[in-house]
Amino acid sequence: MLGPIADPDLPEDDRDVLVANPDALTPLREKPPAPPPLGGRTWADAGLSFLAGTACGFLPAVALPSLFGQAGAAVGIAAGIAVQGGLAATWWFGGLGLFLVVATVLQIGFFVTLFLRCGEGRPQRLGREHHTRYYTEADFSDRTLPLVKRAQDAVAAVLGSDVDAAGLLDDIANTLELPRQEWAIATTCAEVTRINRQIRSLRKSDAGLGEMLEPQQRALAVTIEGVERRVAALEGYAERTAAADAAYREWQVMEELDDLRADVQELLARTAQDELAVAEIGHLAEKTPLTELRRTVEEARQAGLGLAAGEKEPA
Repeated sequence: MLGPIADPDLPEDDRDVLVANPDALTPLREKPPAPPPLGGRTWADAGLSFLAGTACGFLPAVALPSLFGQAGAAVGIAAGIAVQGGLAATWWFGGLGLFLVVATVLQIGFFVTLFLRCGEGRPQRLGREHHTRYYTEADFSDRTLPLVKRAQDAVAAVLGSDVDAAGLLDDIANTLELPRQEWAIATTCAEVTRINRQIRSLRKSDAGLGEMLEPQQRALAVTIEGVERRVAALEGYAERTAAADAAYREWQVMEELDDLRADVQELLARTAQDELAVAEIGHLAEKTPLTELRRTVEEARQAGLGLAAGEKEPA
């Protein structure tokens, strides 16, 4: 399945949203939906915002963290606690009347905020505003779609490679150049698809136009051949990048082996030092009291044996 291809000249955030939300995009040959009234907000949105805003007016400690979202959760919690404390203090020091006034103001503020956050989502809005600056799978024919898919896969392979992530291909500026290559291929294929569809429509309406349309068909065939060469060049780059990835991983393994070899050599050096230490410890052990005791006992035993042997000698 082909993912959306967005114009690389669009802001990066907009491109990311478009590519991540293909369901919000309209094919090139179709008109984008008209902007919804009130930004897509409905009476149901107003009713739900009113109910939620009414509850939040009395419980800002619960409402504010959810309004700030995950990115500002800490700020939302702190603000919610502070507002909740202020609301409680208003009742304590100002009475029920002031409390209701402040709570009503909070309810109105929450209602407006929640209502404004309803309606058309950002993907739908960007899909409408940037129509013609992105392509979907429906913008290509059975002949051109595989070419665009191959180009997209090749670009993804290069940009997802380890050598590119490590900056070894940074001098090629892949993050800038490859999306432009992909966009150029998609643009050409979309135009070829559009013209081919127009030619088929003309042939259906008037069979006698077939011979007159042959030059256009040959021109399109030449264009497709050029795109195929361009896609093949991208795939060749992706294959070489894959080979570089394999060599890079092998180099990383060799680096690990070198580190391991160094660790083993250090361990062996420590082992040799340990052997010297064992010899030194043995030398010290010879001077221990136990060793001296054994030596003196042995000398005494030998002396006793010598004495016994002397007593057996004839006078």
